[in-house]
Amino acid sequence: MHYSRRAALRHSAAHPRGLPPGARRPEPGTAVSSVPVILVHGTNGRSSCDWFTLAPLLANHGRDAYPFDWRRARPGPDVSATHRHALELAAFVDEVRAATGAGRVDVVGHSWGAVIARYLVSCLPGEPAAGAVRSLVGLAPTYGGTTLHGLLRHPHRLPANLRRWLDAKIPTWREQLPGSAVLAAINGAPPAPEVRFTTVVTRYDQMVTPYTASLTAVPGAEQVVLQDHARRAVVGHLGILHHPAALSQVLRALDAVSR
Repeated sequence: MHYSRRAALRHSAAHPRGLPPGARRPEPGTAVSSVPVILVHGTNGRSSCDWFTLAPLLANHGRDAYPFDWRRARPGPDVSATHRHALELAAFVDEVRAATGAGRVDVVGHSWGAVIARYLVSCLPGEPAAGAVRSLVGLAPTYGGTTLHGLLRHPHRLPANLRRWLDAKIPTWREQLPGSAVLAAINGAPPAPEVRFTTVVTRYDQMVTPYTASLTAVPGAEQVVLQDHARRAVVGHLGILHHPAALSQVLRALDAVSR
């Protein structure tokens, strides 16, 4: 088991479109003995890298992990990129359920990946996949948005060429700003009492500032601060993906909902 971002990057470079160790693809006739776990990476992430440590941990724990890769859906005049990604996630959840015969799934999302999953369960109640989500574990989720340590606090002041670059490379960047229409829609949606929420954060998060912003975003969610369990853990927004204490909290949260 490699608790290392460097090892994850090496694996991803060698297998950019591949799976992380221990992960599975939804294939018809796949029998499962436990609730499948859907893994949703963050902005511009890759499953082969971001779930390099958690996927084999889940496999060793008797859980089947199915990574969902999302790329760069474009927002339209009346629809957000996040909405489109949430529909893609819904289709993937349905695919996993059809392949495995599972009635429900658990979801682990990192950064904006957790927001996409929360958008699905909160804003798309008509989707069968929304009702199939049993639990959502947010790992350093950007539920409150991000300003990149204040760099995006005044987006209208950014040079036009930089805004165009962000639109091309990170189509969801405007939706990730605090107070965006997407975040307002999620926060204004009725609660999803059938979903168990857990939020795991690190005090040294460079993207979520303050780091507590995500803790209070989901009413009733279990709140976990990594340093309360590992005082010497100096890990940030990406390092949390590979830290043993953080991932043990993910496993614990998944175990709790299984009882």
